[in-house]
Amino acid sequence: MNMGNSPSWAHRLSMLALTAIWTDASLADTPLKDVVVSATLAEHDTRTAPATVTVVGRQELEARNPVDLLDAVRGEPGITLTGRSVGGRKTLAMRGLDGKHVLNLIDGRRISASDDVVGHSDYQYNWLPMSAVERIEVIRGPMSTLYGSEALGGVVNLVTRRPQDRWIGSVGISGADLLEGDGGGRAGANVFATGPLGAGFDLRLTGDARRVAAVPLREDKRYSELEGRKSLAGSASVGWNVAPGQRLEAGWIAGQEDRWRGNVSRTKAFEDRYDLERRHGYLSWRGDFAGWRGQANLYRSELDITNTPSHGVAPTRPQNLRDDVADGHVAVKLGGHWLTVGGEARREMLANAGLAGGQDDANHKALFVQDEIALAADWTLTGGLRTDRHEFFGTEWSPRVYLVWEATPALIVKGGYGHAFKAPTLKQVSPNYVGAEGPHTFLGNADIKPETSDSIEIGADWQRAGLGLRGVLFHTRVEDLITYRLLSVVGPRRTYRYDNVNRARVSGAELGLRWQVLSALTWSADLTLLRTEDRDSGRELVARPRESLASRVDWGAGAGWSARLGLEHTGRQRDATGERVPRYTLWHMSVAKRFGKSVTMRAGVENLTDVRLAEKSAAFGYAERGRTLFASLRTDF
Repeated sequence: MNMGNSPSWAHRLSMLALTAIWTDASLADTPLKDVVVSATLAEHDTRTAPATVTVVGRQELEARNPVDLLDAVRGEPGITLTGRSVGGRKTLAMRGLDGKHVLNLIDGRRISASDDVVGHSDYQYNWLPMSAVERIEVIRGPMSTLYGSEALGGVVNLVTRRPQDRWIGSVGISGADLLEGDGGGRAGANVFATGPLGAGFDLRLTGDARRVAAVPLREDKRYSELEGRKSLAGSASVGWNVAPGQRLEAGWIAGQEDRWRGNVSRTKAFEDRYDLERRHGYLSWRGDFAGWRGQANLYRSELDITNTPSHGVAPTRPQNLRDDVADGHVAVKLGGHWLTVGGEARREMLANAGLAGGQDDANHKALFVQDEIALAADWTLTGGLRTDRHEFFGTEWSPRVYLVWEATPALIVKGGYGHAFKAPTLKQVSPNYVGAEGPHTFLGNADIKPETSDSIEIGADWQRAGLGLRGVLFHTRVEDLITYRLLSVVGPRRTYRYDNVNRARVSGAELGLRWQVLSALTWSADLTLLRTEDRDSGRELVARPRESLASRVDWGAGAGWSARLGLEHTGRQRDATGERVPRYTLWHMSVAKRFGKSVTMRAGVENLTDVRLAEKSAAFGYAERGRTLFASLRTDF
C-alpha cells in the first residue's frame, strides 16, 4: 500500500508504545469472551462471528463515562469523525462511509435515521441513556442482508441491560469544566434499576439528565464554537417470562433535548435553538426451544424537530420522522445447519412543509434467509439473501457470504463478501419536494435510485499467552451515491436537484493488538488506514483521514485504585476544496478508586494538551472540546 509522503510509519507505530490507558484491576485479568448478537441474530463469540466485530462492554462504558453514543464508540477500529458544520457537531463514519450509511439499533430495532433527512444534524446519538446499555456491538461492513437499508458501512447496536433474579441498579453523577476559555461546563445524573416483580414479571427503569454549556468562538463571540445542550431521557419496560424459554416485553423510551448556539444572520446576532423530542415504544416476543428459536417485534420510532431562533429570525421548518415496524424471524437447527428465515414490514413517514400536502410516506417490505453451515469441525460458512421492496424505487437484492476458519485454538481466519444499499429519503425521492430555506433551493427526484455497495474483506485474529494480534483488509465499491446537481443560478439563489452523481472506492486495513504486559497492566491499540477515491473525479473523498489511531494501557494498582492514559490520533484529510487538513492528537487521562463493591469515583482530564482545531484549520467542519477537568461518582446496589 502506497503511503505517499506520510511521515515514517515506524515513527507512527512508536507512538503506540508511548500510549497508555489504565483502568480497573479486573480489566487486567484474562478477559471473558465478548458476545455479539447483531452479526447473525444469534449469540457468537466475537472472534468466530461471521463479521468484523467490536464490543464495548459495560465495564469499558463505565470507564469512558460517555455523554452519548458517539462518545462511547469514538476511537473504535474503523470509526472516524465527520463534521456537520454547525455548532461543532460531528457524526461517525465507518470505513470511510458517512454516518448516514451506518444503521443504529436498540436491541436490534432501528431508530429513526435523521442524518440524511435533516441538514447538518447529528441527532441519532442520544436516544438511549448510556446507563441503560449493557454493551455496544459495532459491526463493520455491509449488513443489509439482515437489516435492509442504511447498513452500507455497518451497524451499531445498543444492547440494553437485562433484568436479573434480584434487584440491581446504580446511581451516578458527573461534572466537568473547561479549564481555558468561556463556557463548556457540563453536569449530569443518571439512575438505573431492574428486578423481579413476582409471578414471572420484572421491571426495568432508567433516567438521565444532562446539561452542557455552549462554548463561544474566541475570534467572534457572536458565534458558538460548540453548541449548548440540555437533555432529559428515560426508559421503562415490563417483562413477562411466560414459560421456560419464552418472554414477552413491552417498553417505552423517551427523551427531550434542547440545543442552542450563537449565530449571525446578515449583521444580526441571534440565538439559534433546536428542540428535539424522541419516542420509541415496542412490544417483543422471544422464544428459545429445543432445535429452534424465534423472535417478533412491533415498534414505533419517532423524532420531532423544531427550530425557534431569537430576534425575529425566520425558523427552519418543523419536521417529524416516524417509522412503524413489524419484524420477526425463526431459526431452525437442521443437522449441521442453522437456517434462519424472517421478514420486515416498515412504514416510513415524514412531515415537512416542503412536501406536497406537508407529508409523505413509503412502505418497505422485506424477506430474508440465512444459513449457518458447519462444513467441518473448524470451518463455518454463513450465507444469506434478502429482498427489499420499496414502494417507490422497487426491489433490491442483498446477498452475503462469509467463511470462518478456526485454524488453531489461537488463530481465527475469516472473510467474505456482502452487498448493501441505502434507500433514498422521502425528500430525495419525492417529485414534489421543494426545500427553499436558506440561500439555496433543493428539489426531489422521482427517478432517483438507491445507493449500493459491494464489499470484500479478509482478516485474522491470533491470541496466546496474554498477547492478541488482529488485522483486517477490506475493499468497498459504492455506486449511485446520492448528492445534488446544480440546475440554475438566479442572483444569489442556486437551485439543485437530488440525483445519483457519485461513485466511490474505499480500501483499507484495521490493525490491532492487546498485550497483558503484567498481571495488572494491559496495553491495547487500534490503527485504521484508509485510501479513498471519488471514481468520477479521481480525487480523495472529503473528510476521510488517511489514518486514525486509538491506544491505551490499563493499570490496576490494587486496593481499588486504577488509572487510565490514552490517545486518539486523527490523520491528514482533504476538505471540500481539495486542500489538506492537518492531523491532530488528543490525549486523555483518568484515575479511579473503588470503595468496596458499590462505590466508584473517577476523575481525569480530557484533551490534556488543549488541542483546538480552529487554530489548526478552519476546514475541519467540527470542533473538539478543549482541556476539560471531569469527575464522576457511581453507586451500585
